[in-house]
Amino acid sequence: MPACPVCDTDNPQTAVECANCGRVLRRPTEVPGFAPPVDGLEPTLHAAAEAQVERVPELEPTAVAPRSLRAPEERLEVERTPYEASGEPQNWSPGPLELESGRDEDTDPRTPPPVDSGACPWCGAVSASALCDSCGRQRARYFAPPLPAPDAQASAGDAVLCPACFARVAPGARCAECGVPLPVRQA
Repeated sequence: MPACPVCDTDNPQTAVECANCGRVLRRPTEVPGFAPPVDGLEPTLHAAAEAQVERVPELEPTAVAPRSLRAPEERLEVERTPYEASGEPQNWSPGPLELESGRDEDTDPRTPPPVDSGACPWCGAVSASALCDSCGRQRARYFAPPLPAPDAQASAGDAVLCPACFARVAPGARCAECGVPLPVRQA
C-alpha cells in the first residue's frame, strides 16, 4: 500500500491517485493489471500486414524526385520601376493642386466642450475619478452639465417617480438617474 507523500493516506496497490487528497501517485501504465483486456473485444493495434498490391494501368504513378536532384536557379526578366536617387518618383510633376474640402467654412462659434461638474450622476457625491468614491458606479464618459445647487432642486411635491429605476427626479423629458423617458404630465 503506497502512502501519499502529501497527506500520508494509505492507498491500495492499484491506486493511481490518492483517495484522500487526489494527488497523482503514479502513471496508469505503471500499475500492473490496471486495464486488463476485455473478453470479446478485438485488439485495435495490429502488426503491419503484407498485402498484394496491383498497379492500375490507367493511373500514372506519382513521381518523387530524389533528394540529390538540384533544380537549376533561374532568373526572370523583370522590368524595374524607375526612380530618382533623391527618392522622388520620376513621373511626379509639381503644380497647382485643387482640393475640394466638401463643406463651407464655419462662421458660427463652435460648441464648447462639456464641463465636468465633479458630481457623480448616480449619487451626486463629488468625485474626480472614473469610478465614484461613494457608490462605486462608473461615472459618465462624457460629462453632464453641472448639477444645480441642492436648494435649487425641485421640492418633493414636484418630483416624478421614474418607471424604470423608481427614483424621484425633477419633471422633464428623461430621468436624470437612468435616462429613460418619463411619462408625459398633463399641465
